[in-house]
Amino acid sequence: MKAPARVAVVGGGIGGLVAAGLLARSGARVTLYEQERRLGGKAQQLVAGSTVLDAGPTLLTLPALVRETFAALEAGELLPRLLPLSPQCTYRWEDGNGFVVHPELEATRASVEAMAPDEGRGVERFYAEAAAIHRAAGEPYLEAPFEGVGRFLGRVLRRGPSAVLLGLQLSTLHALAARHFRDPRLRQFVGRFATYTGASPYRASAAYALLLHLERVEGVHHVEGGTGALVSALERAVRRLGVEVHLGTRGRWRPAGGGWRVGPAGDEVPVDAVVVNADPLGASGAPAGPLAMSGYVLLLEAAVRSRLGHHTVHFPPDEAREFGELFTGRVPSDPTVYVCHPAATDASMAAPGTSGLFVMASVPAIGEDFLPHAGRLRERCLATVERLDPSLRGRLRVLGERTPVDFQRQGAPGGSLYGFLPHGRFGPFRRPRSHAAPGLVFAGGGTHPGGGVPMVMLSGRFAAMHVAADLEARA
Repeated sequence: MKAPARVAVVGGGIGGLVAAGLLARSGARVTLYEQERRLGGKAQQLVAGSTVLDAGPTLLTLPALVRETFAALEAGELLPRLLPLSPQCTYRWEDGNGFVVHPELEATRASVEAMAPDEGRGVERFYAEAAAIHRAAGEPYLEAPFEGVGRFLGRVLRRGPSAVLLGLQLSTLHALAARHFRDPRLRQFVGRFATYTGASPYRASAAYALLLHLERVEGVHHVEGGTGALVSALERAVRRLGVEVHLGTRGRWRPAGGGWRVGPAGDEVPVDAVVVNADPLGASGAPAGPLAMSGYVLLLEAAVRSRLGHHTVHFPPDEAREFGELFTGRVPSDPTVYVCHPAATDASMAAPGTSGLFVMASVPAIGEDFLPHAGRLRERCLATVERLDPSLRGRLRVLGERTPVDFQRQGAPGGSLYGFLPHGRFGPFRRPRSHAAPGLVFAGGGTHPGGGVPMVMLSGRFAAMHVAADLEARA
């Protein structure tokens, strides 16, 4: 009887957990090494008394993909409830004006028109084009592991000549927004979605408009108990499938005799394949070229229930200045500030009459060079939160921070949240390949298909597919 294949997974983020579980379910003997004392990678959680705050991802889309992943792990009953948000997000500017995005396009249009009366038709035209972009480029990009432009274009061609033509006509996300909206605030709203990949809307492909389409059609969801509850469920699932988990153990890998040796330094063991749940640029040494943005995260508590909704974004008046600073290595003087107030939806995240707030601003991936700027940015973010909700003035307490230094310590080059910077029309196709060598596969937000909880789950699924194919080729 043939012995089961031996597979090592280095890194216990969401992508590594998914790959480990799927490979174990397929019959492989899987060992997972995680250098931290807990799993989850960037998806960590802070618990301070009754306040629970995610310190990493704070939302998810594509709930069907998440449910399919748990079903593939034979763990559907472990998945926490996914709570759809309505409204999805409030967008605000310095002058107090703003609008609200709803799951229903008609409601979003009405809210936009209350701020900018002549932009209603632009809302409908923009979302229609975003849907077409998703069909022409997004679906082919996500439906299979990326193994070259040729195979990707073959999937596009199956959607007809119009899909190819649309792809050839795509420019930048900012240019797409400018074609549909005259109001600079709405262009700024669209441009924010480039930051989901750590990029600038002035240089990122208009293909990223598909993110707005997905949020509208698939919904924006909160995981009951936070994203940390999702990580805990994945951990239970993979342990139940027989994955051997070593916490506080940094795994190293090197080729050996047609296979690989993986494990703590000096104690590596032979395996048939290895999945590395780490940014490929960071794992390969000093990356060449510019990096995607990093982030500054501030975790707050207040002894009052905030009036803010679940998600709020506060924009500065000068978008071009903000991105100009970010991509010349400077911490923005007036940044966009995102605030997540999970107790607005999920009572388990804070005690009655209290609030926990996740606050984030984009910063360049400059590692320890960020530290001199931390105090100024902290004060700026606190002032913005108090402006958004005056009832919080003088009542905010800092529970914790995460900076590019923390992300760099976890293996992110320069502290970049996404590693590779996907600027240019073909930027998404230049992302580091997940299949690095026979028996060596990467998973996580730094490789195909990119960042965000569902995308990272998909990277884990793709990684398991690559390993299975490699093992079959060796058989």
